[in-house]
Amino acid sequence: MYRTSNRGFTLIELLVVITIIGVLIGLLLPAVQSARESARQLECANNMKQLALACHTHHTSNNEYPYARKYDIWDAYTWTQLILPHLGRMPVYENYWTLPEKGYRQAYPGPLGPIGNDARLRKARHTVISEFYCPSDISPSKNEMHTMSFGFIRGNYRGCTGPGDMYGKSVDSSDGPWGEGMFSVTPNQSFDDGARIATTGTSAMQVRDGASNTIMISEGIVPTTDPGWGGPIGETVYGNMGGGLFSAALTPNSSAADKVYGPCPQMLNNDGSYPAPCVMIGGSPWWQRNGDKAYAAARSRHRDGVNAAMADGSVTFFSNGIDQHLWRSLSTREGGELVVIPQ
Repeated sequence: MYRTSNRGFTLIELLVVITIIGVLIGLLLPAVQSARESARQLECANNMKQLALACHTHHTSNNEYPYARKYDIWDAYTWTQLILPHLGRMPVYENYWTLPEKGYRQAYPGPLGPIGNDARLRKARHTVISEFYCPSDISPSKNEMHTMSFGFIRGNYRGCTGPGDMYGKSVDSSDGPWGEGMFSVTPNQSFDDGARIATTGTSAMQVRDGASNTIMISEGIVPTTDPGWGGPIGETVYGNMGGGLFSAALTPNSSAADKVYGPCPQMLNNDGSYPAPCVMIGGSPWWQRNGDKAYAAARSRHRDGVNAAMADGSVTFFSNGIDQHLWRSLSTREGGELVVIPQ
């Protein structure tokens, strides 16, 4: 009679198997994470394309792209409200009922911007609009939702003002290049009838550098500040630098600091998740114009760069290491620079 036995794993064999499994997981996990980020980056690019196409539809209806600031003041209405009908968001657009109003007055709710203790405006500001949020970031991010007049949702996408401040002016002592972008602002512009400087958007005829060579929209990252206020960064409901607008003064995800009016996220009720350097260069007075010398770079949580929608509606991924002169040249609409976009 033969004796048989069931032989199990020895401790050493078990440890070897566990080690092999661990190594395989270690090899596979970065690949899985990379695939997921690639998918998120692609979704982000698709969002941006939808926004650019909405801007084009606005131009078809109005013979100009959306304006950057309805009035040249802090917290003014901006392009993100104007394109809502072209994103299939007509009910949200209609709830911004003061958007088409004229008659400058220092009161909210009113024609200047979307602030105000008003049920319809509040509903519009609180609406989550998927096209405004990059899935690689923490957005949609809430801001002051406990307040009646100021609560809104922060977003990721910003219109390009050019290579300097929002007025097309220089922000350093270099030779630039400087000039106006797709979402430039004219100092003291006004939406009112008979205004000395009328608010207008860029027309296709003004994009003399070529639509495929001119940046229209890029990305920004958002802070986490709710229930408090986090400053202008990510305030896509307003035509402020770092909110609905960005500058190509700095290259994407630059280690140099953004310079904005209003407090930086790190100065306020922030949880420490906002990584970008930022410097406050002035206050944020209501009813008054500001924006001189302010700039905020294109930034993202993607690896190595940012998505940017060009004026022809195409979307390109630009590396953090892009030449500064080239990046600035791509942001002007009629600077006359000769540019070659890296492939």
